[in-house]
Amino acid sequence: MKLQLRALALTLLLGSTLLLTGCHRNTAKALPAVNGHQLTAMVISDDHVIAPSLHDNGQAFDTYAGNDAGADLKYSATIFKAFIAKALATKPDVVIISGDITNNGEKASHEYVAKQLRRLTAKRIHVYVVPGNHDLNNPLTRGFKGKKQHEVDATDAAQFKQIYADAGYNEAVSHDSNSLSYLVKPSKKTWFLMLNSAIYKSNYQQGSSTVAGGLPDGTLDWVAKIGREAKQQHATLIPVLHHNLMNHTMINQGYTIGYADQVRQIFSKANIKLALSGHIHAQSIKHKTVNGQELTDIASGALILGEHYYGTLVINQDTGAAQYHATPLNVSHYIQQHQGTKAAKAFQKYDHDVLYASGYNAALSSLYEDRDETHYSSKKIKTLATGMGEANIAMFRGTSVKQTAAVDAWNRMPDSIGLKEFILRTKDLHGNLQWSGQVR
Repeated sequence: MKLQLRALALTLLLGSTLLLTGCHRNTAKALPAVNGHQLTAMVISDDHVIAPSLHDNGQAFDTYAGNDAGADLKYSATIFKAFIAKALATKPDVVIISGDITNNGEKASHEYVAKQLRRLTAKRIHVYVVPGNHDLNNPLTRGFKGKKQHEVDATDAAQFKQIYADAGYNEAVSHDSNSLSYLVKPSKKTWFLMLNSAIYKSNYQQGSSTVAGGLPDGTLDWVAKIGREAKQQHATLIPVLHHNLMNHTMINQGYTIGYADQVRQIFSKANIKLALSGHIHAQSIKHKTVNGQELTDIASGALILGEHYYGTLVINQDTGAAQYHATPLNVSHYIQQHQGTKAAKAFQKYDHDVLYASGYNAALSSLYEDRDETHYSSKKIKTLATGMGEANIAMFRGTSVKQTAAVDAWNRMPDSIGLKEFILRTKDLHGNLQWSGQVR
């Protein structure tokens, strides 16, 4: 039988190293250190923003956005502004973005995001970003007008550092000479190691962005050096990267970082107990014991998709105790405030339908493709596709799927059908929204 995990895979998919000193005039004042007993960080990933200036909500953009693997691309800028508003109201010490900041690395989109982030730094909130696989040297940068697409400027590594100078790079106390990675110390006791795990130098040759990620040997040596310094100064060291440190879902090729065992070993020797990642779009928390010590990887659910999660990490800087919880961003409330009730209801419907459809349609296509072998009726295929749509939403939310008739129909399917295992796994999703432990 041909039906395997390809439908799920379709659903999931969605360099200069010089410090710039003359190309960007840094007008922002140095932000104060976090000297209190507690440090609070708001964490997001995969916001995939496309600048409003790059589309007119016309036919070409609607078609493109409708095939974006369940993401709310039509609302990406609005969702991001809703997060900015939430952060301004919450007033955390730090805001972190762990990659895939933009739709496809459009220079205009990066500039739009950076402008929004300056609203946070203006309120003395530290902001730190790292690139994801969509953000650099992306040959798929596009703008949309009417029925047509057109190429727009992409972003290279030097431009990325310039655009986000006030979102981490100017605050860095150490820069990795092998990548866009850097170290920031918002306080003496809490350090964030912002790691560039994106691979982008061959993107133009291959005609697309590279999904997989890794850290060069030189970068790992630099991480080890930083780890030794953190130990000596009794500081908490928390790495932030786009790719995952360990497998979170059945589909992990290209999502878990290359040579993950080696990376985890380096982290363990640096006394790192918690890492923040993204990339898989699903809210997920996994643990692995390395050298007798538990290492936790929190993958933030994509801001642009599903529940539009943002994470809140609270660290007791005296004891190293920490708590994390993921909270759905109330985008519809933000839209209601700024555009009215009708617009908010339209968003709510689109928000559910686009994610549900990505799972439903992928399963429907595969089930019909194998119909000559399975002889399933159209009614049965639609029931199974409905179950896949429901399970797909649950997987991205990180919570167990409800036991509906459509989901239960998969229990009676042969074990040889790969999608059955995926459905069954979504029945037991738990522990992905909250975590507590020691980070030092």
